[in-house]
Amino acid sequence: MGDLPVTTKQKGEEGGAIRSLSREELHEIWGGRSVAVTVDGTSTGTVDDFGINMAIFEGRIKGSYIL
Repeated sequence: MGDLPVTTKQKGEEGGAIRSLSREELHEIWGGRSVAVTVDGTSTGTVDDFGINMAIFEGRIKGSYIL
């Protein structure tokens, strides 16, 4: 599987706008790291760092990005 194209332009074309990913392309995104977390200072678990960073970005949870 190759990288997803970032813009609407075809290879060799000038310009092009950044585009949204299709539903099918969103399903192709995978990866990240498994990170140990503590919730409310009591419960522990593991999460995908990409998923946590997206949830923070979208405002679904509060916290610092995982670098």
